[in-house]
Amino acid sequence: MDIKQMLKDTTDQQNHARWTGALYAMQDLANHMKNLLETEGCTNKSFASDVVKQVGEETKRYKELIQTTDMGKKMKEIGDKYGT
Repeated sequence: MDIKQMLKDTTDQQNHARWTGALYAMQDLANHMKNLLETEGCTNKSFASDVVKQVGEETKRYKELIQTTDMGKKMKEIGDKYGT
């Protein structure tokens, strides 16, 4: 096995896992903030709205980073093929 390719693949997989984890954390935070705004009667809606907007921007950035990895591209192909 080519050691250079093996290291590249390992780095790619680690980046994919790291960024996917960050994306899930951002999505969970955004959902929590939306819940505060919609159902919990949050009184400082301006702050919560700003946080949700920022988290949305970070979520988009992580989605883009994930797609720069070979693993991300493969996972997208699989998702597109099977409609997930």
